[in-house]
Amino acid sequence: MKKHQKMIAAFVAIAFLSLLQISAMPQAAQQAPGQAGTSMSSPDEAPNFIEEEGTTGYQPKKKSMLPIILGVVALGAVVAVLVLVVLKTKYDITGSWNETNTIAPGTTTLTFSGDKKSGTLALLGYIDTGAYTVNGKTVHFEFHASGLNYNWVYDGEFDGKDLMKGTVKYYVGANVNAEGTWSASRIAAGAPAGRLPIAGRSVKELK
Repeated sequence: MKKHQKMIAAFVAIAFLSLLQISAMPQAAQQAPGQAGTSMSSPDEAPNFIEEEGTTGYQPKKKSMLPIILGVVALGAVVAVLVLVVLKTKYDITGSWNETNTIAPGTTTLTFSGDKKSGTLALLGYIDTGAYTVNGKTVHFEFHASGLNYNWVYDGEFDGKDLMKGTVKYYVGANVNAEGTWSASRIAAGAPAGRLPIAGRSVKELK
């Protein structure tokens, strides 16, 4: 999809430049009626020609606006495609992130699997699983251990392509047991993943 968008953008840009060049080309001057094919064979014919020219009421033909209109339309298409290619695909949550929050100590590694808009997540070292959604730069995800009566709920947004931050709530049943803030940074390929210390794992179930 991204490759096709870039190809469309290149095609529209070339079309726009071509139309712009055509619109800038001067049109051939149109001869006045009665003047085309007229030549003076002798100086005596000049007064008659001047007299005829003054009585024709000739008006020069107006330049066509079509190339200019087409150029404006092409420019709008170029801008629209560039916005689609550059902005729409900016944020991608898929992959592994190191997350810290003010409720539990240490660092937890979250792995998001799916596409840029929705999917599932898992925690390294835990049996907790969950789901996520992304809308533009806004992020929501939550997770819990199957059969246990707690849930972690995260809301936030991207702060650049490789950083996220926001607020987190820890639920026990339907009640909020604790609230805090969180931040996460993308783990580069080959980098070590973070792990919570054993003492800080009481609210999440170990694998």
